Amino acid sequence: MPEPLYRTVAAELRNEIAKGTLAPGDQLPSEPELEDRFGVSRNTVRLALAALANEGLVEPRQGRGTYVREWVTFTVPAPAPGVPDRSERDEFVSSAEAESRAPEQRNFRVEVRTASSEVAARLEVDEGSRVVVRSMERLLDGRPWSIQESHYPMEIAEGTPLIDPEDIPHGTVRELAGHGYVQVGYRDEIVTRMPGQREAATLGVGPGVPVLEIFRTAYSSERPIRLTITVYTGDSTRLAYEMGDVSARGGEA
Repeated sequence: MPEPLYRTVAAELRNEIAKGTLAPGDQLPSEPELEDRFGVSRNTVRLALAALANEGLVEPRQGRGTYVREWVTFTVPAPAPGVPDRSERDEFVSSAEAESRAPEQRNFRVEVRTASSEVAARLEVDEGSRVVVRSMERLLDGRPWSIQESHYPMEIAEGTPLIDPEDIPHGTVRELAGHGYVQVGYRDEIVTRMPGQREAATLGVGPGVPVLEIFRTAYSSERPIRLTITVYTGDSTRLAYEMGDVSARGGEA
């Protein structure tokens, strides 16, 4: 069976994007121009563009045409498993600034919720018990990058700044330690999946672009003290874990 024409058109445009002939942010030729160039119908062109959009390579802009998606990968540094992480906010900001990126956060809020079965199992509390949830959205260079929710058992957060609707400049890890909950380790669970409708809208990802979801359960020497669920844009995020002595490591791989 011959390959459908739209796949041929998509393959040619994909190759031009890969080579940089069509660079991030460039506008693709109009539909009539692509029809003339490839000698195909309008429907074939639209199927080809839809295929590239599903792969996350291009994005249609209402009334303006189709553009090559712009993204720059950001590496999320993480300490080796079993090693306490530092303040997540400090780590994010310092890492972004080290790469000359502009970190921001928005829509910060604090809520009291009942623990879902998923949250309860990781925090080892009863399902339906009260938890304090601190959430925010993060941006890099003005573009949405992640959605984060940190869940704390009520008996840990109550009576501390963790329950106040304000940011904690020194970070929640230090705040917990100041109340006797010293983080000694954590467990990460990493999932790749397609975004929900709300996540796609918040992160600005198109069809075909997955998200990376990390469930990080932090522990004191006695119990789980925090569950942080972070959803990252999957096409612009890379995780980096270092274990053992890596002092001989050179530059980026």
